[in-house]
Parts: sequence; structure tokens; C-alpha cells
Amino acid sequence: MLFDRIIARYKTSRPDSSPEMDLMRMQGALGVVAILPFSVWRFIQGEYTLGLIDLLIVIGMVILVALSGNRAYFRLVSLLFTLVYTVGMLTVTILKGADMLFWSYPTAVAGFFMVRLREALIISVLSLLALSYIVLDELGWLQLFSFQVSYVLVCLFSSIFSVRMARDRRRLSQEATIDPLTGAYNRRSLDDDIEKAVSNYQNRKNAVSLVLFDVDHFKQINDQFGHATGDIFLQRFVDFLKGMIREEESLYRFGGEEFVVLTNGGLEDALSLAEQARGLLEQTKLISGHYVTVSVGVAELGEIESAREWMKRADDALYRAKHSGRNRVCQAELPVDWAMIKLEELTADND
Repeated sequence: MLFDRIIARYKTSRPDSSPEMDLMRMQGALGVVAILPFSVWRFIQGEYTLGLIDLLIVIGMVILVALSGNRAYFRLVSLLFTLVYTVGMLTVTILKGADMLFWSYPTAVAGFFMVRLREALIISVLSLLALSYIVLDELGWLQLFSFQVSYVLVCLFSSIFSVRMARDRRRLSQEATIDPLTGAYNRRSLDDDIEKAVSNYQNRKNAVSLVLFDVDHFKQINDQFGHATGDIFLQRFVDFLKGMIREEESLYRFGGEEFVVLTNGGLEDALSLAEQARGLLEQTKLISGHYVTVSVGVAELGEIESAREWMKRADDALYRAKHSGRNRVCQAELPVDWAMIKLEELTADND
């Protein structure tokens, strides 16, 4: 159905706090502070239609601000939010005439920071055409042209500023979450995503696992070929791992030559990935004339386990792999509480 397609198109995820969400909340607060008094005053003056319109605008904005907490549909809510105050501005202009044109400028500016550029441009163009038609008989051609030019300039400057702000925000986000050498996610992203994985598991019981890779004797590469070659190897190693993991899985640089894959699956799937990567790498020359191997530790998240405990079990498994000959995969021991739960389940099944 068309409605379902629209919902799917605008279903997206937003962080708990974002510039768009903060702006929506600020506009909702301003709507109450700035528009609600006009509504009350118009009711007092007997202008019931305008008062009702202002009141509906405020109510619509407040409701949508409340709905913005649903991050999955934030894009749809932000579009509806923009349409509410845009339609409200047009309605007031229809009823009061050219005296209300000044409301078109903040409405246009806000739109470029609430929705995507193409959507904001479409809304602005349609608003300009509608406003020009509404006040056509009230303004002279020169006044109308002056308004159109000023409105276009406001939209132009707003679009440029919003695009630059979005670009800078993406750049800063990448610098905060991406390892600059390899392009893998960094340690900060790993810590955040592990915490999310633990929270999601506790809520939905989805199996997730950690796969820790440590490049064997990486120091020899730097000593023999130089640090520049070592950097090239790390970049190629990340590309090698990215080619093996699924699109929804993530790769992180944990340390100098240590990398982590957060997999969607249980221990068996994680062990399969680890062994496949280990076996293929020992037959692949990522740098000319030199084979490199990896030691791998694997741990599935336990039912009663914190992010720190989960990471420590995976790291302990990696430690065993390195100190039992390298170029091998070791799985983590089950957490004590989880092992007891599994034992109780097996005992119950046997009974």
C-alpha cells in the first residue's frame, strides 16, 4: 500500500539527541511561548477562526515533539512538523493577507534544518507560489517581486548554511568514530556498540558474539619492511576482513594490530568466521613476499553478563590463542552464571 511505502521510506534511526531533534523541541517550546498568546488574544478579540488556527498549530507542534522520541520514525515526524507550521503560516496569510508575510521567513529557515534539502526546497517553492497567489491582488508587482527575491535569498542562504553544517557534523562524527589509518571503527565506537549489543540482547535475546583478531609478529613487519609498509598491511587487512563479514556486522580497530568484529550470531557462526579468516589469511600475501597469520579469540555474549565481562572473556581467549602457538582460534569459556544456567537446563531436559 502507498501509506506503508511512505512509512518505510521515512523509517530511520536517530540518536537520542541530534541538532534536528533539538531544533524541533526548541520550535515546540517557542510555539507555546510565542503563538499561544496570540491564540488567547484573538479569542478575546472575537477572532475565533484565527485563534483556533493558532491553537491547532501549537497543539500539532507539541504532539509531534512528543512523538519525536520514537527515533525510528523521526524523519516522518520532522516532515509532518515542518508541514504543520508551513500550512499554518499559509492559512494565516489567507485570512489576514500580506501583513502576515513576515512569518514566511522563519518558516522557510526552519524547514532547511528540519528536513532533507530536497524536501525543504520543494516545500519552499510550493510555499512561494502559494504566497504569491494569495497576495497577488493585494500587492503591486514591484512589492510582490521584492518579496519573492527576498524569500528566495533567505532560502538560498539557509540551504547553504544547512548543507555546510550537515557536512561538518558528518566530518566530526567520522573523526570521533572512525580510525583514520584503516577506516575501521575506533575503540570509542566499539565501547558504545558493545554496550548497545548487551542492552539489545537483554531486551530481545538476540545472539551476538565478539571475534578478536591479533596480527602475529606484527612488529617484525615494521622492523623488516618499515612502518609505512606496516600501515599498508593494516589497511589491506581491514579490507580483507570487511570482505568476509556481513553488511550488518561491524569491524573495529581495538589497538595497534588488534581488531574486533561484532557479529550477529552465536558462537558457532563466530567460530566459523574466525577460522575461515585465519585459514584464508595464512595463504594470502597482503604485502609482497610475506605471509602473515592471526590469532583469534571468540566469545558469545552470555545471558547474564556485562559488556566488560564479555570483552574480558574474548580477550582471555585471544591470550590463550597467542600463547599456545599463535595462528589459531580459541573460544572463550562460558561465564560461570551462564554455565550454571545451561547445566540446569540440560538437567531439566534429562529429567
